[in-house]
Amino acid sequence: MSDLVVGRRRLMSGAIGLAVAASMPGWARAGITIDQVAFDPDIPALGNPYGNVTIVEFVDYQCPICKLCFQELRKLLTEDDNVRLVMKDWPIFGEASRDAASLTLAAGQNYGAVVAALMENQHQLSSRRTDAIVASAGMDAGTLRQAAEGKRGLIGAVLARNDAQATDFQLRGTPALVVGGTLYKRGLPLAELKDAVAKARAT
Repeated sequence: MSDLVVGRRRLMSGAIGLAVAASMPGWARAGITIDQVAFDPDIPALGNPYGNVTIVEFVDYQCPICKLCFQELRKLLTEDDNVRLVMKDWPIFGEASRDAASLTLAAGQNYGAVVAALMENQHQLSSRRTDAIVASAGMDAGTLRQAAEGKRGLIGAVLARNDAQATDFQLRGTPALVVGGTLYKRGLPLAELKDAVAKARAT
């Protein structure tokens, strides 16, 4: 599929600057911005939270290709300490996926560990399996479920925003990436990720 330039955002000298592509796609003209996609205040950032390039992955924790893509992203983060990674939970494979996304978004300081554990899981999710995965990440599943219940409204709003953005991007499934300001409607291997990051920095 073709890649779509949507704009980019950088942090420079402590100030936040927004650069928008010259040819704005229809969804951008309708009101969605790269800030909304890459800088949702209710989604923690992995990697370097102040990195000069943001990568967004639209993900479902039951999507095997998402997991392969995430492993490539982890390789990138070990090699490039100036990349900020945002996971956009888009649970398209049913209630078990939505449950996993909700627990992840409620995980607080353990967010990264829960994301990694879910991405390493190679089996279909159920509430019982998700609880076991959460436990393997060092959290008590019952406590986390209580936290998720307490944040139900906030989490529901995050997932609704993610779904609306995926619809605006006309995504047909996961994974999809936004690197800097370019939309890739697919996962990228490490070499292509590096090229995409270099392109974002040069723009």
